[in-house]
Amino acid sequence: MPYFNSASDYYREKYGVRIQKIPVNAGFSCPNRDGTLSVDGCSYCNNDSFSPFYTSKSCSIIEQLEKGAAFYAKRYSCSRFWAYFQSYSNTYDSVQNLHTKYSEALSLPFIEGLIIATRPDCINENIVDLLKTLNRKTYIRVELGVESFDDNVLSEINRHHDVKTVYDAVKILKEAQIETCVHLIFGLPLEKEDCAKTNAGIVSELGIKFVKLHHLQIVRGSMLEQAYKNGNFNGKLHTVESYLDTLCEFLTFLNNGVYIERLINRAPLNYLLAPIWGNVSESSFKQMLLKR
Repeated sequence: MPYFNSASDYYREKYGVRIQKIPVNAGFSCPNRDGTLSVDGCSYCNNDSFSPFYTSKSCSIIEQLEKGAAFYAKRYSCSRFWAYFQSYSNTYDSVQNLHTKYSEALSLPFIEGLIIATRPDCINENIVDLLKTLNRKTYIRVELGVESFDDNVLSEINRHHDVKTVYDAVKILKEAQIETCVHLIFGLPLEKEDCAKTNAGIVSELGIKFVKLHHLQIVRGSMLEQAYKNGNFNGKLHTVESYLDTLCEFLTFLNNGVYIERLINRAPLNYLLAPIWGNVSESSFKQMLLKR
């Protein structure tokens, strides 16, 4: 038996081949940036730090997908793709506009489904009804930026939603039989010592199928940049060793039916202030984790 289940293994077993996500900037906004909740965004976030070179609101969804498909086909020798609505909150719009943008992506013959990143407070019954309709025809997965299951942490990082909102979003997605992935970040300000064990227990209890794990990184253009430079940062900047320990604890208490989508976050070096790990890739970190 493996020490933990990987999402890549799950999909290879299900489909027989690699299916590559193509990130897309579909021009969505975020209630935490457009003034609905805040104009500052989450304290750790600079969306540009994880957006591929070809994603731009100035390019259509189809143009971005065609460029992305050409890039990934050459890089990974793959020919099957999902459109990954990644930038900002990709269910934050009217149902009509969502349907138009999702349909544009699905109109391309090489796109076999959608992966939709969003916030828990941007999920409601009407949106889920749309996703259910699409899910009958193609593959749909929702990625929820949860980050923490602690209300004090969520408040400190300027999320403007609480843990109950997360539970409600997961519940209606699960009832709609839409596969769900949650993002969690370790090292956030006010995080408790036992957060790895607590987070693993909650993910397991909620019946979440996929989890994407990050260590906190301080990136240029984020609110945390100033706190870090001013000496007011109250989170934890993990070393490779301390983060390995954290993930070992998390995986120990995680239900073995949960699949790991990603283990680390890698911001571009021109954005990254701390922590600096050097040349640690997802695959090399996975080998270190397995050895640990």
